[in-house]
Amino acid sequence: MSKSIDVSYDIPGDVEAVYAAISGEGWAPAKAAAFDDESRTEGREVGDGGAVTLTVSRGLPDGIPGFLEKFLPAGGRAQQTEAWGPSEGGARRGTWTGSIPGAPAKVGGTMSLEPTGTGTRYTIKGEAKVSIPLVGGKAESFVVEMISKLTAKEAELLGTLVRDGSS
Repeated sequence: MSKSIDVSYDIPGDVEAVYAAISGEGWAPAKAAAFDDESRTEGREVGDGGAVTLTVSRGLPDGIPGFLEKFLPAGGRAQQTEAWGPSEGGARRGTWTGSIPGAPAKVGGTMSLEPTGTGTRYTIKGEAKVSIPLVGGKAESFVVEMISKLTAKEAELLGTLVRDGSS
């Protein structure tokens, strides 16, 4: 079994400004400063048409339930890779994966930045799969909730970066 992730956020700013912020070299340092989560860039590759593959790691969040802690490596870091494609008619689309090395969980899916009348709609879709007998479904619900909270905070930060021209 797995749990679905489907969230969208409206960000004031055009697609390319939002894209510059979320795929730029300053994204991980901005998250580290805003969230105190030790975010850091592990890799960044620029491809044809401005496509970017960005890998960022961060410390594990506070508040992990006790039933999950024993399945996570001590001092572990979450890693996320986003592979954004070139502009498609004013929109950007890509895929994302997340992992905690050594943990029995997989998350990933698709993402998009699409123009709206007032800015950009940032949409994240995917699935969380936790392979732990008996508590996997409960763990998946926790992972989806944490991803939803994190992406909401990231969307707010994106809006601030775009508004302030910090992208």
